[in-house]
Parts: sequence; structure tokens; C-alpha cells
Amino acid sequence: KRLGLNRALLADLDPSTGVINFLLKLKWPYSFLDALSQSGSLDGDIWRGLVCSTHGVDVLLAPENGVEPMVDLPDPLPIVDFTRSAYDVVMLDLGEPFSPWALSLAAAADQILLVSTNELPALRSAQRVLQHLDRNHIERGKVRLILNRYNPEAGLTQDAIETALHTDVTHVLPSDYEAVQKALVEGKTVAGGTPFTKSLQAL
Repeated sequence: KRLGLNRALLADLDPSTGVINFLLKLKWPYSFLDALSQSGSLDGDIWRGLVCSTHGVDVLLAPENGVEPMVDLPDPLPIVDFTRSAYDVVMLDLGEPFSPWALSLAAAADQILLVSTNELPALRSAQRVLQHLDRNHIERGKVRLILNRYNPEAGLTQDAIETALHTDVTHVLPSDYEAVQKALVEGKTVAGGTPFTKSLQAL
């Protein structure tokens, strides 16, 4: 939004553990489940009732109480297709990447941002995600590896990570604990001018 994109959507499509409503302190009676139930008749008027807005960005929330992990969700692609026509940029937060639901969304995405820290357990998980995406024919070229809270003194260096995972690191977000923690506590975006915000703008 700060970079001039007038129509932006953040959609929490993590069925079981979505936390965007908690992080941004948002209360709204509707979630992506309601959008799925209306997928055959979605239009601008219905959509405006399903999303809430914060900081000039529309937000589609995950259900407050989550969805049982074994529940089969409907095809998410009607929502994706609708949002593509309605927004300049759409960011989908998927949570875990291993369900058919997440794979369907990953296949539809223009880019996939795989976020990890540079600590060994997190990188092992990232490696498993990359292997899973490869096995399911998700194009590796659209996967972007992002290192968050990067601290070379507390984990692997960027060069070592690229060698171990056989993929380039697209971007490194610095460890900026105080600025990020303050934003989380207040339910706001990170203040402008901080190292973290500048790095996000570069991304």
C-alpha cells in the first residue's frame, strides 16, 4: 500500500491456525468459509461484506475457531479468480503447505514466498517444503526463499543455505526485534523507517 498499490488484499487462508485476526486485532463475523459458500455468486457487493479493512488494505480472515485438519475444503480457485480481477495485489497466507488445499493455492499463485529463519530446524523444514512442492509439480521457478530474522551469528550463512537447499535466497529480512514486537503488541504495521520496513520495501 505504501508503494502506491491502491487495491490490496491480505487473505488468511490458513484453515486451522490462522492468526491474522489476532495479530491485527480484527473482529469480523465473516471468514473465507463464507466466501467459499458464496463462490458461485461472488460479486463486488457480496465481497465488500465479507472483508474488513485496516490501514487501507482489505483483509479476508480465517475462521475464528479454525477448521479441523482432516476436513476437506471446497475448491479455493473461485476465490483466487475473483480476487485477481478485483485487486492490484493479493497476498495469501497459507500456513502449512502439505494439504491438498494449500497445494491447490500454491499451484494457482504467481509467486510463492517460502519464509524461514537461518536456524537449522527451520531450514530442515524449508527443505522438506521444497521437496514436497517439487514432488507435486509446483514450478520451482516461482518459489522465492525469504530469510527472516536473519542473524549469521546464530545460524547458517546465506551462502551455506543456498548450497544446502540448492536454491537461491531471494531476500534477507534483518532481525529487528524491538520494532516488530512493538507492532505486534499494538496490532499495527511496523513503523516506517525501521530496518525491517526498509527491507520489506526492497522485497
